[in-house]
Amino acid sequence: MRNLNSTKRNGFDFHKDIVNSKKITKNNPGYKPRLVSIENEIKGLYDIYEKNFNGNVLENSTPKGYVDTNKTDLLSLYSYKSKQIQALKTEITTTETNRIINTCQNCTLSEINSFDHVLPKDEYSEFVVNPLNLFPSCTICNSFKGKFWHENGKRKYLNLYLDKLPDKQYLFVDIDYDKETFGLKFYLENRYGIDANLFILIESHYNKLHLLQRFSDNADRVITPLQNKIKPHLKLLSIDQIKDLTIESSNLNRSVFGFNYWESILELSLIDNNDFINTLYL
Repeated sequence: MRNLNSTKRNGFDFHKDIVNSKKITKNNPGYKPRLVSIENEIKGLYDIYEKNFNGNVLENSTPKGYVDTNKTDLLSLYSYKSKQIQALKTEITTTETNRIINTCQNCTLSEINSFDHVLPKDEYSEFVVNPLNLFPSCTICNSFKGKFWHENGKRKYLNLYLDKLPDKQYLFVDIDYDKETFGLKFYLENRYGIDANLFILIESHYNKLHLLQRFSDNADRVITPLQNKIKPHLKLLSIDQIKDLTIESSNLNRSVFGFNYWESILELSLIDNNDFINTLYL
């Protein structure tokens, strides 16, 4: 899991570009004129959103409460496969080194195939195509999140544009080997002094998206490849040398994919586990 850079585009200009791309049809001739007629109002709402975004207080947002035709018109602006939305996805997921991140950073498990609306689109239809309200995601995380994004005035999910992830470990895993099978239990712990409020938000994000169980369910995509990567070198290198190389490789991946990248955390725990080392010689 890592932070992504938000777009530098003007949000309201992006909204207008999408409105302008719509065609007036015989079946719904008033669609585009209706959207144009509320543009000044939408601009004011975008200004408020940007202010709350810059202050990382989106939980202070109040929905405009569009209903009926206005709401339907606004919601119809969003299409994940549209040219403008796909261009936005490419911009946001391209790193400084021109590498495209195509893994959902809400979970680091699944492919990006949707945008998460930070403020849910059904409640905040005015921001359905606000680029600052769109975070590249997988549909699995999107389905878990749904429309319940805050509780008692507190957000329940990380905003990876705004909430700076700590460079301290908070994700850990216990390993139990029984009957030639690895049993894993991922857990969160604030043992290195992460800000308490941030850690509470991290816990909520991981729990609401069921990440700890999802990591365990996907563990063999780490365990077997790690075994296969190490075994060819057992006759050439000592086990201590192999451990050092594995640790170095895992830490390099942490620098790219996030300090608490679950695959690296698991690799580091496995290489320090005697049961795992013994399986290398089977």
